[in-house]
Amino acid sequence: MSPRHTDQAAGPAEASPAAVGAEPTDGERAAAAAVLRMIWGVHMSRAVYVVAALGIAELLADGPMTAAQLAQATQAHEQSLYRVLRLLASLGVLTEHEDRAFTLTILGERLRADVPASMRSWAMLVDCGGGMRSFEPIIETVKTGKPGLNIAYGKGLFEFLAARPDQAQQFQAAMSDRTAALAPSVATGYDFSPMRTVVDVGGGNGTLLAAILRANDHLRGILFDLPSGVADAATAFQAEGLMDRCEIVPGDFFQAIPDGADGYILANVLHDWDDATSVRILDACRRAMAKDGRVLIVERLIPDDPADAVPVLLSDLTMLVVTGGKERTNAEYSQLLTDAGMKLARVQPVAPPYGIIEGLAP
Repeated sequence: MSPRHTDQAAGPAEASPAAVGAEPTDGERAAAAAVLRMIWGVHMSRAVYVVAALGIAELLADGPMTAAQLAQATQAHEQSLYRVLRLLASLGVLTEHEDRAFTLTILGERLRADVPASMRSWAMLVDCGGGMRSFEPIIETVKTGKPGLNIAYGKGLFEFLAARPDQAQQFQAAMSDRTAALAPSVATGYDFSPMRTVVDVGGGNGTLLAAILRANDHLRGILFDLPSGVADAATAFQAEGLMDRCEIVPGDFFQAIPDGADGYILANVLHDWDDATSVRILDACRRAMAKDGRVLIVERLIPDDPADAVPVLLSDLTMLVVTGGKERTNAEYSQLLTDAGMKLARVQPVAPPYGIIEGLAP
């Protein structure tokens, strides 16, 4: 073998100490374990989804059941189901007892419907946004900026949901749960006293507007969203005795927005859209509002501490893949308002990680 060939053969070994048997340090091993847990995050998410989608948490509400009993009740393959349940027990979602019996922990209780702080609808939300197929083209998404859902299905999220009523219903359930958790802090934490009428733009079934009206007796409200979004709102407002102070207006905020109100609320709306579209929505609100009116953008705030920011940044990645929108910094919201002919008045934190970004006409 020539010296040239000897050098070429030795090169890779010299470049990689691991190839000659170098042992990683304890810190390196711990780092590898942490990265591996991130890599396997999809496994955990899918296991949680199984429990939510099959109603297993509901079955365990009254006490322990064996894997065999759960498999029979859900028409599942016993051994396969057991392996999923065993993983969730190791993650603290379930507790495994003798004879392959399982009970819920406080984490597992969150996968039941109709319990405080339920996360069941959120456990199923990925599938409402095209499922894992939306994440498959993530390299193309990162290179082009085009949402993975659009790449995978040839249509945007709202077109996707319009063709799938069952998934649309699940999506709305998750949005309602999120809004219900947020609504009291907005209704009582912001001073609505200068206003007389507020429009909840893209307000869905009215969960937020109802909370605001309950907490502010002087206010009148207009719930504005697509016809499919407000279809069930009247029943809820009537049940709460709020219909005399609320008008339900179906419509499209890309076409026209009810005018003359003092306040326009955009809760979890702008993060669905890119900057240009968000400016268009804000400009429509500015043109519709009464003199001295304001827009209240209710969105997640990105914390300064990177560790605290993780939940919001995960949501930001979902926006990238599913909607083409984004979570934004305070400075980015200020720029949106400026581009829409308004100015940032203040940012008021409410239920973490949310805040109210208040915009005024200049």
